[in-house]
Amino acid sequence: MITPKHLIENAKNFPDKPALSFKDNAGNWEPQSWLEFYNTTESISKSLIACGVNKDDKISIYSYNRKEWVQCYAAIQLINSVAVGVYHTCSSNEVEWIVSNSESKIVFIGNNPGDNNEKDKMPVHRLNQIIDDLQGVEMIVLMDGVEQITNDKTITWEEFLNKGKNIDSKQVISRLENIKPSDTASLIYTSGTTGNPKGVELTYNNFKFELDCLLSFLRYDQGEKFISWLPGAHVFGQALDNHYWIRTGMHMFIADNPLNTIDIAKEIQPNLFISVPRVYEKVYSNLKSAIDSKAILKYGLKLPILNKLLMNKLRVAAGFGNLKFAISGAAPINPNILEFFQSLNIPVYEGWGLTETTAGATLNYWNENNKIGSVGKIFPNTQIKVADDGELLLKGENIMKGYYNNPEATNADIVNGWFHTGDVGKVDEQGFVYITGRKKEIYVSSAGKNIAPLVIEETMKSIPLISQCFLIGDDKKYCSALFTLDVGVILRDKIGIDLNNIPKDPLQQVKMLENNSRKLSDFTDNKDIFSEIEKDVSKLNMEFSNPEQIKKFKILPRDFTIDDGELTPTLKIRRKQINKNWSSVIDSLYESNNVNNE
Repeated sequence: MITPKHLIENAKNFPDKPALSFKDNAGNWEPQSWLEFYNTTESISKSLIACGVNKDDKISIYSYNRKEWVQCYAAIQLINSVAVGVYHTCSSNEVEWIVSNSESKIVFIGNNPGDNNEKDKMPVHRLNQIIDDLQGVEMIVLMDGVEQITNDKTITWEEFLNKGKNIDSKQVISRLENIKPSDTASLIYTSGTTGNPKGVELTYNNFKFELDCLLSFLRYDQGEKFISWLPGAHVFGQALDNHYWIRTGMHMFIADNPLNTIDIAKEIQPNLFISVPRVYEKVYSNLKSAIDSKAILKYGLKLPILNKLLMNKLRVAAGFGNLKFAISGAAPINPNILEFFQSLNIPVYEGWGLTETTAGATLNYWNENNKIGSVGKIFPNTQIKVADDGELLLKGENIMKGYYNNPEATNADIVNGWFHTGDVGKVDEQGFVYITGRKKEIYVSSAGKNIAPLVIEETMKSIPLISQCFLIGDDKKYCSALFTLDVGVILRDKIGIDLNNIPKDPLQQVKMLENNSRKLSDFTDNKDIFSEIEKDVSKLNMEFSNPEQIKKFKILPRDFTIDDGELTPTLKIRRKQINKNWSSVIDSLYESNNVNNE
């Protein structure tokens, strides 16, 4: 059964049970039942029909996660149309590309919680800058609370819902009944670490198959809790927040801001948690700091009589007290972090997949199905093989239909039914898959040595003060690195601010530094900080061969950001843009053959 039909079943079977909760203007959680959610979803479907939306028509959703995001997504699928998620951080040029390339007829506009009240970061104003160039867009719908703009195509949320008042529910159900498993359900644009993103067509069957695989070993009961915080435009978030959620009938808590994710976890203690490594790195850093600085924790964890009690307190403090399972994906995670969590009975497991594989393709889980350092075994009823050049190839019903309006790219990546993932790796004798890195991102030194930057970067990020590491080494005599500092750790370890008082917003962290009569440059230009990091780098270098070792590094004056094009919305580094933004700093690392210097 496809996801929209499961939604109708939930409305019938759990009409009064909470489907989701969201924060109201006062910051209180407001629940919405399954029946309420379905009724709102059906109303949106009716309005879409009234606006002339037909099968396969594309509808863009340009916003961070909110109740209207999942309502619109579900409504689009109910009537056999295609949802197009647009990251809330996308620039005007990126929005223009996605909306135009997807041939979207309608665009729903929501919010960007990271706009800091700057108009040029608000989705509605970014769209307004290019609205005259979007000739194919017939209507722009502003979600509740979005600032009004004057344009002939723009209507309010209330005006949009009123358009469907005279549409009979039978028309919605008729559309639903005619959906074929092979029909396109969603168009997800890759995050585009290089070049323009491609639109990945995922079908109703792709999502059904993906959930069937997950549910073969990962089951949750109706009402169990999880947090929606990964952007709905990302395949990882979309598969869980819009499909697995409905399929299992879980209670989804929608984060008002991704920076508040861990605070929400501490409040609601979810049963399931999914994240990119960055969040786990932050939790790890704080837990490790607490254990190392408090004798009762450091030594009590080694005593059987205290071990269980202290571990439980740490799990609750992290927001993971009721956790049954947590997934780390979308980027590699340092194995030491996984070992640390699992030693505390916090069940964090690494998986691997791509947009083109409908999110997960492999996953570690409990007992003999877990091998730290690997990304797990492939999902049931799928196949994997390693090409002669080390590229991993996949086959299964979770593989995309293709790239939208791009048969050349589709035929290049899917050959004889095998999807060429672009990732280099290996499969061991037990079936565990290991990822070396992206094929296009493997460096070749001037001496001809192949170097995989991801593993080295993740290892260096285990240094507490380091926020981001960018390895340089392609066509170079030796490897060097750009480091950015974690301001939260500076506040915690160098200024002595209590962890609970440190803001999550990086801009607010910098302001807190200034309020304590310090500047970030006091640390980025600090010889003692440089020496401290240099010692850690020298120690970690021993894990790598000589050509892979970092010989020189620079500490940058600020962290990488999404707004500067250096990070994707899921916080993966964009190598091309970093090379461009910091070219003069990179060049300085190769101006002489001396060892590290400031």
